[in-house]
Amino acid sequence: MGPSHSLQAKQNVVTCKDTLCGSLHWPSNHPCETPDEQCDYEVQYADHGSSMGVLVKDSFPLRFINGSIVGPRLTFRLVA
Repeated sequence: MGPSHSLQAKQNVVTCKDTLCGSLHWPSNHPCETPDEQCDYEVQYADHGSSMGVLVKDSFPLRFINGSIVGPRLTFRLVA
């Protein structure tokens, strides 16, 4: 059972066609049924631990002292 069966993100999902998804799974291809499917991931760590979940994007408006606002888009892992 892969991450897509255990966790479904509701919004701001990184899809399989996104270059972030492709780079996460490089050098192999991510097994997606459709390009608009959510990007699941599974990582194995050197200490034999693991993490699996879904990639999502969000932006956070930050106001600087001079009053300007920037809203960087960040990618997060939703861990199952």
